[in-house]
Amino acid sequence: MKKIVRLTEEEIKGILHKSVIAALKNKVSIDEAIDSSREIKLAQKELYKMGGNLSSIGMRLEGSRYYGLYKKMADAMTELNNALIKEIRKG
Repeated sequence: MKKIVRLTEEEIKGILHKSVIAALKNKVSIDEAIDSSREIKLAQKELYKMGGNLSSIGMRLEGSRYYGLYKKMADAMTELNNALIKEIRKG
């Protein structure tokens, strides 16, 4: 027979906090399981794929009140892409 336990919001937050602390303490073993350089390369490839769609969005929004927001996003993506490429070339 299953026992149902009801937790308060504070109890759930406490459990979550303890879990995060335990995960951070075991970070070394987590980092070993994840190939960071592979993940960076895959992220850069995904970002590159998004670039084509982004320029299309820019053309559609040019002259609108949303173009400034688009420009900020495009500049941030370019900066991220350049940083990822630099990291990939370094490694």
